[in-house]
Amino acid sequence: MKKLTVLLIAALVAMSSMAAVGIKASHNVKGHKLVMNEKAMTHQLKNIKKGARRVITEQPQGELKSYLRHGYAIYPDGQNFYMDEQVDGRMDIVFADEGKVYLKNILYNIGKAWANCWVEGQLNEDGTEITVEMGQSLYHSYTYDADILLAWGMTQIAYNEAGDPYIEFIIDDRTEEVVYTIDGETIYGPEGVAPVEDAQNPYWGFEASGLGSYWTDDLSFAGALEWGTVFTETEPLEPTVPAIITEQPEGDLYTLHRNSGTIVDSGGEIINLKTDGDVTIVINEELGKAYIQNPLWLEDYGYWVEGTYDAATGEIAIPVGQYVYYNEDMQYGIQVMWGSTYAYLDNDDDYWKLGYEVDDRTETINFLFTGDALYLLDCEGDVTAPFPEWGNATGMMAIYSQDGYMGCIEFTNKNAYGEELPFAQLINTVPAVPANPTIEDWWDGGDEEGNTYLIYTLPTTDVEGNLINPECLSFSIWLDNGDVPELFTFEAETYVNDYLFEDTNEIPYWVYFYGADITPYGCIFYRTNEGDNPLFINDIGIQVFYTVPDENGDEIKNASDIVWLYNDHNQSSVSETVTGKTVKSVRHYNVAGQQVTQPQGLTIQVTTYTDGSTSVAKVIK
Repeated sequence: MKKLTVLLIAALVAMSSMAAVGIKASHNVKGHKLVMNEKAMTHQLKNIKKGARRVITEQPQGELKSYLRHGYAIYPDGQNFYMDEQVDGRMDIVFADEGKVYLKNILYNIGKAWANCWVEGQLNEDGTEITVEMGQSLYHSYTYDADILLAWGMTQIAYNEAGDPYIEFIIDDRTEEVVYTIDGETIYGPEGVAPVEDAQNPYWGFEASGLGSYWTDDLSFAGALEWGTVFTETEPLEPTVPAIITEQPEGDLYTLHRNSGTIVDSGGEIINLKTDGDVTIVINEELGKAYIQNPLWLEDYGYWVEGTYDAATGEIAIPVGQYVYYNEDMQYGIQVMWGSTYAYLDNDDDYWKLGYEVDDRTETINFLFTGDALYLLDCEGDVTAPFPEWGNATGMMAIYSQDGYMGCIEFTNKNAYGEELPFAQLINTVPAVPANPTIEDWWDGGDEEGNTYLIYTLPTTDVEGNLINPECLSFSIWLDNGDVPELFTFEAETYVNDYLFEDTNEIPYWVYFYGADITPYGCIFYRTNEGDNPLFINDIGIQVFYTVPDENGDEIKNASDIVWLYNDHNQSSVSETVTGKTVKSVRHYNVAGQQVTQPQGLTIQVTTYTDGSTSVAKVIK
């Protein structure tokens, strides 16, 4: 929002055709930093640096009147500047005690970015004039510690060393206040000077004098200047607050685990995330209604969105535009929309950026609910694709209402094999035996100074095929040096980017989800299979654990087999020898669930230790 970048996207148009009022002018004008002399550091700027009053965000007490504006302005719209007739927009005025007057949206086309700004004025004794002092703050950015100040001045086209045009705002520091004239139900703004048509200057439409604004930190044009504005009184708008649902609606409640693919836009950078957390659904089949809590991955705001539910097909249709968050004081929120993203290379700084487009034609976001899984329909995207292809996605968007910026986009995720996963799914949080992980590949750095990488896939189900909660998973790496297999120790000093606080030989979910060198798809070892300090000699394996609390709060921990890269090993002897636990009993069950005295064929082996823990493994004899 701070730098109003104007892209070179519009062809030069004969300005004679724009001389008529009402034709919108868009030009290849770049918004470079404003160059200004020190003497142009007006009293307004000096006052704000001394702590002059900040923007007024709450409506003052007094009589409220509303006016429709008509006049001319230079203003930003997305990534372009325009010179156009003002044919819409309101300015609210509060007439308070002792002749105080407060004006909201004093400048044209600032309703999105600075929708809640008031400036103070003074009404004369006969009630015919409002005097407004320059230098008042229209907006304060805590990010940049800078203000947008009201100022009288002129815009003109200047050129940088490369010959690129940009809009330069020159403050008239002789003008310390402006006057609005009241004539019945009409208010006339300060007159200003309209652009003068110049056949030799294709940008004449952007050279005018009037009421404008600028940033205090770099003195750049804040992108609003108007002149010759006339205000006509109209009925004030009723205060509106979006319909929001914070209480859980009536119906059947389902809690699913989020498994969406997500791209988050943060300050122009592209961030690729796989999300977690719960998606809560209420189905009211009698009313044909469905409600989804936290449909978007941003924060757990607790808001619900409402849609229709078709019991015959399981389809849910959520109308777009609903709010998943709203701030009444600042009058902005986060809306659920549909749209697409794309990655593009910015030629100016050779940096990949994220572009996005909201699909205004789409009226509903459609889901399929099966009772144990939620699918987002018609979406596309693949966070497992190579960079920057994963920046191309279509799906459900979070849009900030005050400026239209995208917060994130969500779509169907894929597993390591490219198979589509549910948007959210029912997960098993009861004791379960996790299915075996798989080892995909092994890459050796080739010398003592290189790195070794083990590529694997952690299970998403238990041995019976039921979905399990990945947050209950952990895993260990086993090394076979030719003697007795041993657990590999991840040293906190080495894995500084994985949030390890102490050395460990078991990696819990929160480490591999947020880690850099340890992930759900592989881990880096800062040792190799060669040199004087080999990582292993014979084999390497991985084992997964699934830990959940019982009804008493005690942990129940079950284990998968140890999956080895090269050779099979005796599961029970490895576990008992290396863990150092004392075995209390070993039981075997056939595939029908019947206990047997000796393992034969495919058998489930349940080992119980004296500390109360158990491990489960498949045994084939």
